[in-house]
Amino acid sequence: MTINPVSTIVGIISLAAGQLALFAEFLVFETRIRLEDTFYLLAGYLLPYRPKGRVIPPGKPGHAGLWPQYIPPTPTDSRGPCPGLNSLANHGILPRNGRQITFKMFMDAITSSYNFAPTLAEVLTRSAQPFDNGRGYINLSDLNAQMVIQHDASFTRPDIVYWPDQSKPHPELIDQFLSRASDGKHISLTDMAYEASVRRRECGMTNGQYSLTGSLSHRFFGDGNAAFMWTTFGGKVDDLAIWLKEERFPDGWEPYCRYSLGHPMLPGELAGLVIEFNINENQKLRAGDAYLTSQETPSAAYTSKRK
Repeated sequence: MTINPVSTIVGIISLAAGQLALFAEFLVFETRIRLEDTFYLLAGYLLPYRPKGRVIPPGKPGHAGLWPQYIPPTPTDSRGPCPGLNSLANHGILPRNGRQITFKMFMDAITSSYNFAPTLAEVLTRSAQPFDNGRGYINLSDLNAQMVIQHDASFTRPDIVYWPDQSKPHPELIDQFLSRASDGKHISLTDMAYEASVRRRECGMTNGQYSLTGSLSHRFFGDGNAAFMWTTFGGKVDDLAIWLKEERFPDGWEPYCRYSLGHPMLPGELAGLVIEFNINENQKLRAGDAYLTSQETPSAAYTSKRK
């Protein structure tokens, strides 16, 4: 085999040009989405809030707290690691089988059900696009792939190396998270930063394949998930327990954020930054708490065998 210098040089130039094009596309997208989000943010502060009981528009699932029937998934249904999307499928707002969901379907469902601004819905939907592969849709189980949306040190699931089916929530781990509520009723940003510190420390100690340390984007993604529970659920323990464990909407529930044009990106991002910059893996544990010493038998390890 003979090395062809011309094809090598052309290949390098093509690769560099492709990367520059992707970067330019990213800059254009970020500029547009930030400008639009500023509009939704200002509208949220200047326009009247949506009245309680009418946060979700008339004619949409969940209006006045009335959600379509909840049906738990069957073994053949497709589910992923995100309780927000799984809940939408369990109520039939997304296809109940969790399959062949287009990005427009995602956008419409999360915009109306969680009162998200179109900008936030678009960014979240865009994060699932790597799984499209030209099909024009994804299945919820596609999201179980490691380190795209799924990440280690989750509040609701052990690390994937010990909990391969990330579509199933882990009740004991969720109970641990909700027990962090300082007042017993609401999870605050401080409580979330504390739990994130514990999870990162114990997952780093017990998982030889722990992947969060070198991934700033996934640390922020995890922070954003926590911030969402604060801004959209008000951190209410009773509501979160149902939503996280059963992946269904509580009876009568409606989004905590009542901005007239929907929840923009910036408040959640700021809450996520508060969580991230208050994480301390060397913190002093609260009385009665201890780090997990093994993830190999999760159900036992997350309850009586914490040492």
